[in-house]
Amino acid sequence: MRLKLFAIVVLLVVGGAAVAVSTGVFTPPATNATSLLTAPATVGDVTDEIAATGTIEAATQYELAFGTEPEASAASAAFSSVSSSDNAASNSLASSIDWPVTDVKVTAGDVVKAGQVLAAAGAADLEDQIADARRASSSAELQLKQAKADHSAASGTSAKRQTQIALYNAESAAAKAKADLTALVALRGHEKLTAPADGTITDVAITKGLSAPSGAAITMISGELRVSTEVVESDIAAIKVDQAATVTVSALDATLQGKVASIDPVGSASGSNGVVSFAVTISLEAPPASLRPGMTADITIVAASASNVLSIPSRALSGSAGAYTVRVVAADGTVSVRDVEVGLVTSSLAEITSGLQAGERVVTGTSSTQNSTNTVGGGAFPGGGGGFIRRGTP
Repeated sequence: MRLKLFAIVVLLVVGGAAVAVSTGVFTPPATNATSLLTAPATVGDVTDEIAATGTIEAATQYELAFGTEPEASAASAAFSSVSSSDNAASNSLASSIDWPVTDVKVTAGDVVKAGQVLAAAGAADLEDQIADARRASSSAELQLKQAKADHSAASGTSAKRQTQIALYNAESAAAKAKADLTALVALRGHEKLTAPADGTITDVAITKGLSAPSGAAITMISGELRVSTEVVESDIAAIKVDQAATVTVSALDATLQGKVASIDPVGSASGSNGVVSFAVTISLEAPPASLRPGMTADITIVAASASNVLSIPSRALSGSAGAYTVRVVAADGTVSVRDVEVGLVTSSLAEITSGLQAGERVVTGTSSTQNSTNTVGGGAFPGGGGGFIRRGTP
């Protein structure tokens, strides 16, 4: 009797479950199906590129002042024809002279040619100081002659010592007076500012009729433009001078070609994470006239390349350098592991030098697809409309 009751209960449970499934009250849980992702080995180019963001800048910036040689900015690799110490001394002397501006021929934004006169100033104060220096030099020479005579006429140890000291002082004073006169005379001819190179005027700090400031009167940049950027230490070893680079300037919707011109030998840490980066300069080939310093540029540097080679996606590789393998999918769907030799490997592609043929497919990963059980039609029992259960992806 108990067995009969148990059988009746089981039939009722199974029947109820079947009805629930057929009416959509209960749906079996979803299952996951895994499939392989593959890609073919193809012949083409493999290029290792390093991307960075930089700024368009002038290769050289000149600060022009009356009475001195054109002086390049400290950030530039170019320098004026005089040494830095000589130029500093000249700047100090020139700044002590009043230079009343008599003519200004340019404004900011003007394009100028090398040797072009940009501005002029009066040299009356310079000539006055030269005259004063000449008189001071003549006086010092007379005092030197007198000191020599006194020393020659002196008798006795004490007198000899005193006149010797006076002679030394007179010699020093005469030498200084002569040097001051020579320096002032050298400023003649510098009452005009001329462009040291082809370029563009960026700032004019003088006004006709007023005295020139003690600093730069006119600032200009050279006609050559370049791109300055920073490359992190993990990439710097792959960059060499003269490597090709592509420069994209979004503001102009332009793509320019260039080369790595210089790499700073010393890196610097910046930001809160302390990542070390190195300054890299990119020279530009035929930059457009609309290109301006300060514009943002995206740089792509070609670190290495291999042309017309067999390649596969890098993610298909397993193992490490010298011991790489790939999983190859045969025509019948079977998968085998095969040793391969590689050449250039980038973040996206790997050059295959042996172990594969063009067209063979390699496994690049797997894809999980969720399969659910959907009910279609009527019930699963006779009289329910002849329905069926279909499995598929929703």
